Amino acid sequence: MKHKTLLITLFSGLLFACSDQSSTPTDTSLKQASVEVAPVPAPPTAPVQNKGTCTGTYPSYWQDPKFPEMYEGQTVSDQPMPGYQGPIFRLSDGYPTELPNEIADQPWRDARFDPLFDASTEPDMKQKLALEYSWLVLEYIFAGNINSGNVETDWDVCNNPVRAWFNIPFQTYNVLAGREFTHGLTREAPVSFSMNTSPEPLNGTMWAVGFFNPTAAYTLGTIWKADGQPQIPTENVSFAEGAVVGKPLFTTLSSAQMPMLNNLPVWKANISSPDFCGCKSRSGAAQCTMTEESQQCPRSLDKYGPVTLLQFDLAVKDSRAEGTEWVFGTFVADGQRKATEPSPWKRISPLGLMWGNSTPPAGVLASSYPEAPRQNGFDDMVIFWDTVDMLNEDGGADQFAHPGHLGCNARLDGPADKAYSSCMSCHGSASVADQNINVPPIAAQFGGLTSECALQAADGSWIDASGAPASQREVGDVTISFPEIDSIFFASTPAAEPYNTTVATESGPVNVLPGQPSYANSERTEWISLDYSLQTSISIVQWKQWQQHAVDPKPAHLDVHQAKLPRR
Repeated sequence: MKHKTLLITLFSGLLFACSDQSSTPTDTSLKQASVEVAPVPAPPTAPVQNKGTCTGTYPSYWQDPKFPEMYEGQTVSDQPMPGYQGPIFRLSDGYPTELPNEIADQPWRDARFDPLFDASTEPDMKQKLALEYSWLVLEYIFAGNINSGNVETDWDVCNNPVRAWFNIPFQTYNVLAGREFTHGLTREAPVSFSMNTSPEPLNGTMWAVGFFNPTAAYTLGTIWKADGQPQIPTENVSFAEGAVVGKPLFTTLSSAQMPMLNNLPVWKANISSPDFCGCKSRSGAAQCTMTEESQQCPRSLDKYGPVTLLQFDLAVKDSRAEGTEWVFGTFVADGQRKATEPSPWKRISPLGLMWGNSTPPAGVLASSYPEAPRQNGFDDMVIFWDTVDMLNEDGGADQFAHPGHLGCNARLDGPADKAYSSCMSCHGSASVADQNINVPPIAAQFGGLTSECALQAADGSWIDASGAPASQREVGDVTISFPEIDSIFFASTPAAEPYNTTVATESGPVNVLPGQPSYANSERTEWISLDYSLQTSISIVQWKQWQQHAVDPKPAHLDVHQAKLPRR
């Protein structure tokens, strides 16, 4: 029996936007950028090598009929119905077996971008370089993936005529969040926005799909083998220079609710209920079985959709980013200002670019460091404040829930993310699950720890940057303070090095995750790094859960979660 894995798509943090409007807006349009942007070569007219990357080795979506053992006993609602004529997602999993050299196709690696990573570079120049860098990477991701003539048939990466792109397996073994069959979207976070279009909070969910370039996919292939059996890493994993990941994120909310979504790509998708479906176990157990979830929380092509592009994330392995060696970027929907842009996929604007986490000094809160980032900027990231202002233009009464909330103290995070975190805060935690299928939480609040990004409200109470109450928690008999927890979650974790979960307290060093990690047949006491790839972490967790279930003659009747999963 082929064993294939599950997915619970993760979700990241965003932050609380500053209200000061004093800085000069930056034009984030590619065509109107003040810096000269190098042209991106047009796709060749003839197909090139590396086509046909969808091998069928791993399941393409939850309830893929080629893998019936994955959904034994479940009510089927994620398969194409008779007469269906739309797209059907195929997982691109024919990973390269040799590391490719893509430098000629990656213009952002040119030496003229070196000053972007120099803290002494003037802010205006850094903004210009960040803008060009962001668009060059995005154009590289778009090449051959869009403009098929119909947004519903774009992103058929199995047949890209420019270069191969790949997906990660085992984001399929989950009833509520696993890949749907039309576009391979996985459910991410619930989102709630305060908009002037509604007196009440607008609640929805995010659905996303990730794409890995050949350089990144080579590393995936060292884990997800061509015979369908993974080789789980026992040492730190390192992606090669030039690895690129792109990820469009779609919301169940509409353009009538969020005006910036006007004129953006809309996909019909076979999704579950945006209310996250409150499944209730018939046996009175704390959690439903997979069978119960499939019965109570079916998918639908028409009932819960469509979904609209809200955010596009990218990640690039770039050794000029000292320490982290990764650059994270976020684009967001800007459909009103860019209504005349011919391609609907390009009706988006860059929100920011980050390559470090602006780690606060010992004893200093992340919520207050650095000081006044809108006026003073960051050493290790760039925020495009005109895009922030655009997102917040139609914000409602609750400023914590504006779509341009950013992350902790204006660190980069998109509308789909949590306001008390940052892109690098979440992704830096990516680790191989231990023998108990534990992984570090991507945010302190997810792990029941002392709250990260705490700040004092006007009434003196402590809250986090989402506006929720913040609290300090004990580990053993030691209370972990707000600055101490921030020292973990806002560290600039070095590339391919273990994620640190130990803080220095007055009582000595304390591991905030006691007893973790615990790797089988190993004396290792540090997490095995997955080099900022949370999707890889999730896929390994879900593979291990499938292995737990597969040893039982009726795996569908086991609880869905036997371990805490990372989020996106």
